[in-house]
Amino acid sequence: MANILVLEDSPPLQSFLKTLLKASDHEVSVCAKGLDAFALLSQQQFDLVLLDLGLLDMDGQDWLVEFRQWSLLPVLVLSARDGETEKVTALDNGANDYLTKPFSANELLARIRVLLRTQTTPSLTLQCGDIHIDPHKHVVRKGAEEVKLTKKEYAILLLLFQQKDKVLTHNAILSEVWGEQYINRPEYVRVHIGQLRQKLEQNAASPKHILTEPAVGYRLVE
Repeated sequence: MANILVLEDSPPLQSFLKTLLKASDHEVSVCAKGLDAFALLSQQQFDLVLLDLGLLDMDGQDWLVEFRQWSLLPVLVLSARDGETEKVTALDNGANDYLTKPFSANELLARIRVLLRTQTTPSLTLQCGDIHIDPHKHVVRKGAEEVKLTKKEYAILLLLFQQKDKVLTHNAILSEVWGEQYINRPEYVRVHIGQLRQKLEQNAASPKHILTEPAVGYRLVE
C-alpha cells in the first residue's frame, strides 16, 4: 500500500483515479491546485505523485520544476498533451514517467507499480550529527524524532547537505531556493536559517551544525 498524491483539475478524473487507487489498497489525496499540493506535501509523507499538467493555478511543468528543487519523490505525469516536446520537457524537468490521456486503468497501475518498486530500494539517508534527511521520502529527523519543515526550510537544508562543509553564500541560497529575482535579499535566508536552528539544533543561539560565515553565508558541519 502506498500514499499517493493526485494533482488533477477534472472532477470526473479525480473521482476515477481515487476509486481506482483505493481499490488497489492505496491511500489517496487529491488536489486541483499546485499550491495546495505543496502545502499537503509539507504536512504528509507521500510515496508517489500523479501530476496533470493543466492545474487550476499554474502550469504543471512549472510545478514540477519547483517541486524538484526540494524533493526526489517519484512523479508520474498524466496529461492530454501528447506532443513529443511536451513529454521531453516534463522528463527533463524531473518527471519519472509520462502517460498520455486517455489511458487504460491497467497500464496506469502497472506504471505505478514500477515506480513504487523503485522506491522500495533502500534510499540514501544523509546525516550530520543527529540530523538526518531522506531526500527520497522527504523526511527529516532529529535523532529518532521526525521534524516538520516548511518547503523553503527543507530546500535550504537539502542544499546545505548537498554542499556539506562548504560555504554557501546568501545569494547562492536565494538563487537556488527562491529564484534569481530574490538575489541580494539576505534577510529571507536569515529568517529561515533561524527557524531551522530552532527545530534542529540543541541550542539555536549557539549552533553546532548550521554555522554562520559572517557577511558571507552559511555552512553545514559535523
